[in-house]
Amino acid sequence: MRDPGIDKIILGTAGLGGVWGAVQPEESIQAIHEALSCGICALDTAPAYGDAEYFVGQALSQWKGTKPAISTKVGRLKSYVATEARYDYTTIGMQRSVEGSLKTLGLAQVDVLFLHEAAVLTAEIAGRVVSDMQCFKEQGVAKKIGIGGNPPNWFMPYLIEGQFDVIMEYNTLNACHIEALHSSIPICEEKRMEYYAASPLNMGLLGRKFQDFSLVVPEWLDVLTVEQARRIQTIAERYNLSLDVLALRFLLNIDASFKMVIGAANQRELHGSLNAINQGILPIDIYNEILQTFNDNR
Repeated sequence: MRDPGIDKIILGTAGLGGVWGAVQPEESIQAIHEALSCGICALDTAPAYGDAEYFVGQALSQWKGTKPAISTKVGRLKSYVATEARYDYTTIGMQRSVEGSLKTLGLAQVDVLFLHEAAVLTAEIAGRVVSDMQCFKEQGVAKKIGIGGNPPNWFMPYLIEGQFDVIMEYNTLNACHIEALHSSIPICEEKRMEYYAASPLNMGLLGRKFQDFSLVVPEWLDVLTVEQARRIQTIAERYNLSLDVLALRFLLNIDASFKMVIGAANQRELHGSLNAINQGILPIDIYNEILQTFNDNR
């Protein structure tokens, strides 16, 4: 089994930026420093993640070690609530956004610039937006360009044609969903693109939000996913493991090429995720039992 190691882990900063609740700026900055001190060498942020870009910029300006790889996004505008979204995919709006991100981060170039949420694009403007993304790469403000979010089926030709370097999807590769193993990851392997698996805890359903989401299912979450989370919770209890630890370690067993984007709202949550990852892969019988839940519920 592949052991991704800490170099395969990316720290997502939505929670640290305040979109899931109020945060303390100094604690968010310290959490970023803690992640870097533990060996994480990549950070993912976005204008839409509250004050995350600012916190990342402050952390980078204070950090004396090796500079991490930085990815940010364009298209979705600044917000402090994860479920609220505003977008600007005009050429001038995207240029303004990228310039603002670079200034806030204190960088001349990001390692990856993601098109944020291609799913809200229309087919009429998609070609121009993709061309704008390629221009950012040609101008040197981004080493690579990617898709940040789950692309709709009609958008897939842009990926198959090799227009992007990275795909970052959410809730498509975790203990509730493994669709990416049969869809996006094979495309990435064929086209030599990178794959980032975001939301390994399915927006908290496989962690601290399990009880809340089980009692009252949010509008954005489907009942079948909650039922799958309950099956995973039953397995976790059987082996005396916490749900989040089981879910994170499950991903370490998967023999595919991808990076895992973990999230945290504070240092405590960061430590919990890193401790789980440091425990390594699950015993094969537990891993197979989780896989069987997908076969049983097709």
